[in-house]
Amino acid sequence: AFGIYTAKISTSVAGKFIESRMGKPSLIRETTKTNFVQLLKSPIRSFKQSFGSKDAEQALKNIVLERNLESRLRRIAVSTANTKNNRAPYRHMLLHGPPGTGKTMFAKGLARESGLHYAIMTGGDVAPLGKDAVTEIHKLFDWANASSTSKGVMIFVDEADAFLRKRSTEQISEDMRNALNAFLYRTG
Repeated sequence: AFGIYTAKISTSVAGKFIESRMGKPSLIRETTKTNFVQLLKSPIRSFKQSFGSKDAEQALKNIVLERNLESRLRRIAVSTANTKNNRAPYRHMLLHGPPGTGKTMFAKGLARESGLHYAIMTGGDVAPLGKDAVTEIHKLFDWANASSTSKGVMIFVDEADAFLRKRSTEQISEDMRNALNAFLYRTG
């Protein structure tokens, strides 16, 4: 009985450890963090992502912007690359604007050219989870912390306004309020 109980618990612990290191959380729509299967499917692409040359100036590649906005975003790209190189703490950033203006494309380019992995989650995926949203948000940040030992992970929340709302004035469900609190707790 002791052996069966020990095997059951150790298998559970090992499974959770492997899932936190390799498994992608359900809130993540897209990520550059490769697991073993993806590495076997496309080894050349994985090698280029890991060891290709990085140039923060290329974060704005294929994005057409106003001259003033382009210079501001270029400074953000250079400072993010310098932050990674100097191992300084990162800052939070909010990109806002109408749909189709290149916010997600810039975030992908910024992460790629700064030498970071990126993970994209959508705010609209949080509400359908209901009570499980808090658990999934914690899994997301635990996965990012476990994954960030080598390169670092930039989490991009697309359509964040779907669940990031004012707690005091808007009518939101208790589950959404708890998810919002968990997200704010994990992001500081």
